[in-house]
Amino acid sequence: MNRVPAETVYRIVYLSDDEAALVALATTSRWLYACVAAQRKLWRLRFERDFPKQDENELRWLRHYARTHLAHLLFAEEQQETLLPTDELLDWFRVYCSRRATEYRWRHGLYKEYQPEQATGTHISGVRLQSVISVGRELEDIYIISQRIMAPQQQPVWVVEQLCWDGVDTDGMFVTEYRYSDEYLVIAIEARSMSVGSTNATLYAWHLNALYLPPRLIMSKFAGSINLYKNWLVVSKHYMDDNIPGIVLIFDLAKRTSHPGILEVEANRIHMQVATEDGIRLLWRDKIKLEASHATISWRLWDFASDRAPPTQCLAVCETQFYAGDRSLETCRIDDSRFVMYNRDYWENYTDTIPPTIALMEITESDTGVTMKEKWSTAQELNAVKPIVSRGMLLITVPLKGRRLLNLSDGSLIHDIPVATQYCWSGSGLYPLRSQWVNIGKNVTPEQLKANPSIISSGLEGSSASPNAMLSFTDGVPVVADVSI
Repeated sequence: MNRVPAETVYRIVYLSDDEAALVALATTSRWLYACVAAQRKLWRLRFERDFPKQDENELRWLRHYARTHLAHLLFAEEQQETLLPTDELLDWFRVYCSRRATEYRWRHGLYKEYQPEQATGTHISGVRLQSVISVGRELEDIYIISQRIMAPQQQPVWVVEQLCWDGVDTDGMFVTEYRYSDEYLVIAIEARSMSVGSTNATLYAWHLNALYLPPRLIMSKFAGSINLYKNWLVVSKHYMDDNIPGIVLIFDLAKRTSHPGILEVEANRIHMQVATEDGIRLLWRDKIKLEASHATISWRLWDFASDRAPPTQCLAVCETQFYAGDRSLETCRIDDSRFVMYNRDYWENYTDTIPPTIALMEITESDTGVTMKEKWSTAQELNAVKPIVSRGMLLITVPLKGRRLLNLSDGSLIHDIPVATQYCWSGSGLYPLRSQWVNIGKNVTPEQLKANPSIISSGLEGSSASPNAMLSFTDGVPVVADVSI
């Protein structure tokens, strides 16, 4: 093979759609590896095709890989906030193989267990690669376990980091609500003596790279709901007096700016649909108008940009019919242009005449403006949904009946790949290629797909999983199962 012209090997790589065969070819010699890996643009396109960045889990995996393999540059430039431009810096053939290998390890329960080291001192040096978080009701039950590279050319280590509460009276306080993103942690605390639903909670925020610094005070006398996405925090504050309308506040945690009372009308429910460096788009829902056979749900899409006057504009208004009450209607973001609404009511008597309980809404933008409309709806008993954007599917949890898969394009039930509902994928969010699923179902037993029982039993309640690791507890001691190695 060493006598074969490199151009011939390049042509084989370009025309072949069998990535496994190309990997096998690359392992036969250093020269062939160089020939296969040399097609950087091609491998990058294959990676983006098979593991699209529109899927949040895939994007998080890629960021973790880039930070791990470019840590020496992060040390040199002291730039830990931004993912470096990786187009030319990464070996995309190795990236592709590593992504496939990570999913394989999740599927077969291949990982290393680490008992994180207790950090010494308050300021932890190095580059933070990722964090897994567990938050309990007690302040001492808050765990932030971070993977860090302490110095250039060193292997990553897992450490337990402590929250700095300097300037905060924490005596008799407990956690009432929390949210976290890849970069920020937001916690609301309240005194135990307060009644349920009181307006005396206090909201604090930390950057996960600077937990040693005192928290930023976001708001006192808080009651309502919080949404955190990337570096944007949206707070819907309610008042005990129903005659006082609630307010919505937007915080850019990266720029440390706040914008109170940005909506012209009081919102019943809000979630962030789009987040960019300069602004966000909010999906706003009014109170539901119930009729005998259906409900009318009003939606508004607000665009917020801090450098614009006025900062908030209503891009689209939509009314749709969907039977659900205020307490049972939930929404779930799919990607920037789609979201799902669903009814969590339990069906005691299922019939074919049940109205739709899940619908996919699509947001389209053109020269004439922005529109929202229903793309499909179907009747399906469920109490939770989880998007699998990379594979164009929706994973739904059915009460007492396990899980099912719906096609995101039309809502049809997918029958041929039930193994995709297994925890080894739904827990990490990293799914194999669709072409592999049938063979996986034939060759892998359910026991293998369940991986390690100790990890599965911990679940995601009160803790977090990253695409590369899962946090569990053994006799109250945190243990990290790391599948990246």
